[in-house]
Amino acid sequence: SFPTRRSSDLDGTVQYLVKWTDLSYADASWEDEDEEIPELSVLIQHYEDLKFVCGAEGSKRKKKKKKGDGEEDEKPRKYNPFPEKALTNLDTKYKDNTACKWLPKDLALHPYQLEGISWARHSWNNNTDIILADEMGLGKTIQTITFLYSLYKEGHCRGPFLVAVPLSTLINWEREFALWAPEFYVVSYVGDKDSRVMIREHELSFEENAVRKSDKASRIKSSTVKFHVLLTSYEIISIDAACLGSVQWEVLVVDEAHRLKNNQSKFFRILAGYHLNYKMLLTGTPLQNNLEELFYLLNFLTPSKFTDLSVFQSSFEDIAKEEQVRKLHELLGPHMLRRLKADVLKSMPTKSEFIVRTNLAPAQKKTYKNILTRNFEALNAKGGGQVSLLNVMMELKKCANHPYLLPGPAEDAPMAPSGLFEITAMTKASGKLVLLHKMLLKLKEQGHRVLIFSQMTKMLDLLEDFLDGIGFKYERIDGGITGTLRQDAIDRFNRPHAEQFCFLLSTRAGGLGINLATADTVIIYDSDWNPHNDIQAFSRAHRIGQTNKVMIYRFVTRNTVEERVTQVAKKKMMLTHLVVQPGMGGKNNLSKQEID
Repeated sequence: SFPTRRSSDLDGTVQYLVKWTDLSYADASWEDEDEEIPELSVLIQHYEDLKFVCGAEGSKRKKKKKKGDGEEDEKPRKYNPFPEKALTNLDTKYKDNTACKWLPKDLALHPYQLEGISWARHSWNNNTDIILADEMGLGKTIQTITFLYSLYKEGHCRGPFLVAVPLSTLINWEREFALWAPEFYVVSYVGDKDSRVMIREHELSFEENAVRKSDKASRIKSSTVKFHVLLTSYEIISIDAACLGSVQWEVLVVDEAHRLKNNQSKFFRILAGYHLNYKMLLTGTPLQNNLEELFYLLNFLTPSKFTDLSVFQSSFEDIAKEEQVRKLHELLGPHMLRRLKADVLKSMPTKSEFIVRTNLAPAQKKTYKNILTRNFEALNAKGGGQVSLLNVMMELKKCANHPYLLPGPAEDAPMAPSGLFEITAMTKASGKLVLLHKMLLKLKEQGHRVLIFSQMTKMLDLLEDFLDGIGFKYERIDGGITGTLRQDAIDRFNRPHAEQFCFLLSTRAGGLGINLATADTVIIYDSDWNPHNDIQAFSRAHRIGQTNKVMIYRFVTRNTVEERVTQVAKKKMMLTHLVVQPGMGGKNNLSKQEID
């Protein structure tokens, strides 16, 4: 818990508004200052320190106690005043960690991270908006936080800083800020309407009535803000633009910035109207599908320089030509920094990817044929589950995963006394599940830990039943598991000597802001149409902290639509290789093999 604002009732008792850990702001309560709450007195002092640092009228400082030799001393503050003048030259590169005087004790940055921070500082000093596009797993979050912290601690910029992130990664950002920038007061502006009203009234400014008390967000009328960093989600950027858009933000950071790829998106249009002095975009996949998406990133970043999509596309219509590649790199050079793990982490264990081909099981062949012949009687459940076949491709993908994903076969499946599918029959019904069973037994015997990704949450449901049936402990994350529940599952899996052998993840929800380097094997149960989503998935394991070689197994069912998905993914990756990698990170020595 920590106090957010001071108040006095009629009898003169001093009270503080306390926001409780793991509860929302709507559950905050007024408490007397002498209430027996753990560490309340310490947190009240932090509140007073912050008030003093922000220029608001804080309570009188405690008198300094004299040391035995006559020198004066006082307790260290949680928050210290912004330096009166700049202490360093922003164009001077950090050569090693000793140059970062502000770096918290016992923490150190990798040389390439120091280089990234130095580049960002130089770019900020020259007002060049940037994209930090390091490959996933190289610590873009840490580089961003320490970049902002260095600007503050060295007297260059006092903020405020606005950081927009996917809601699913917000808790991870909170943790990293607390670790790497302990003197930043970070407000997480998320939650329901009541929570956001509380935050606007009590966390944005020390001034009374800085924001009108209302259910609806309104302009902030304050000369100073209470926080250093406002951490929020994409959705709130749009919903509460009236309040957030009225603040003069020194630096905007957008994590997973490929959300800005479409200039017609509400997020893009609203954020472009904010008062922003500087923009920093983060993405591990600067080019996902085509040049259009890259253009819109650059257009948001520097609209005066990147103005016309048609001109941009015509300039690079044949990106396979070396001259056009060189020209594009020259254009991107000042704005983008991209490094690959293979180039900057020489000691990091390698990764190898294998395409593992399997066959349709008899039950799958029957169902696959029924889909192609539109045999609705066999596909639909008598109890009411229907297959429309409006998207035949999706139904075929479901069948390639497991026939029980379709209503008819699921209704006809043998059931166990527990009410779940009978495990032996369920396993034999899918060629992939037969293969997975054999692999997991061997992997567990050899001491490996496994991440299993699927695009389909219903497939994850079947995999849960499967793992329960064979007695393997696991964790699970999908789009419906958010906030603290999501982080708790990650923490349990990463705990030393954890019993959980597998982690089930949906490809989209489990591909962002997660460090699962305690696992060394990744199984892509079914591939995504966008190969970058699969790359984000296996980057959960192949990242800083990994001590073992990472093995990636991509399941593909022979003679099915999945082979087409794999071919499309390869073509998309060829475009990315041509545009992004040469001259901006070197070769990616990913080993790709196929196993029958």
